[in-house]
Amino acid sequence: MTEDGLDWDDVSWWALNLLHGIDLPVGESGGYLHDDEQVGEWLAELRKRRTM
Repeated sequence: MTEDGLDWDDVSWWALNLLHGIDLPVGESGGYLHDDEQVGEWLAELRKRRTM
């Protein structure tokens, strides 16, 4: 249980830890630290874990 009273399952914690800071810019190029392909792979993994 967290301070806000929410009880998070392991898959939710995995996703939160993975996605924390996902919008960090690489630099002045306007790009992000993680590209769309990587984010798509994480989404596929999350969906897979949710069905287990």
